[in-house]
Amino acid sequence: MSRSTLFRLVACVVPLLIVGCAQQPEVPVRSAEPFRISYTVGPCYGTCPVYQVAVQADGFTYFNGERHTLIEGPRQRKNQTGVFQTVQARLAEWQPAIGVTQATQDCEPRATDLPEYAVIWTNAAGDKAVLEHDTGCRSENARQLTDALKSLDGLLGVDAWVGPAAR
Repeated sequence: MSRSTLFRLVACVVPLLIVGCAQQPEVPVRSAEPFRISYTVGPCYGTCPVYQVAVQADGFTYFNGERHTLIEGPRQRKNQTGVFQTVQARLAEWQPAIGVTQATQDCEPRATDLPEYAVIWTNAAGDKAVLEHDTGCRSENARQLTDALKSLDGLLGVDAWVGPAAR
C-alpha cells in the first residue's frame, strides 16, 4: 500500500469514527429518588375504609375512596411545600430498595381482620419499591410502622375524606 493510499484511507476513516462517536445517544440516568409515594389501605372483614392515596414531589396529593369512606371517588389537593419530603422521611426506615417487594418483617404476634397497607415508592424512570404491611402485626417495629402510616392521612389532608371510621 502506498503512502498516498494510506493517507487517503486515514483521511476518510477518521472523520467517520469521530462522527459515529459524537452521535452516540446519552444513556438516561436512573434515579433511585422517588417522585411519587402512594399507598392503598384495606380491606378487612368489617367496614374498614378502602382507599388509595398518592403524594408527588410537586406537592399534589391524589385520593380515591372506594368503600366505607366519607368521600367516594377521586379527589386531589395541593399541599404545602415540603410535605412530600416529610412523608419520605417518615417512611424512610421501612423503604425497600428500588425493584424490591417486601412484606412486613417480624409479624408475631398477629391480630386478624385488620386492614393492610401497600406502600409504593416510584422514581422518575417508573421503577418501584413496594412494602406490604399488615396492621395486625403486633411486634414493636410493626406497630411503629402502623402508627407512621396512619399519621399520613392527617399530614396529607385526606383524613376528612376518609372519615371518622379510620381514626
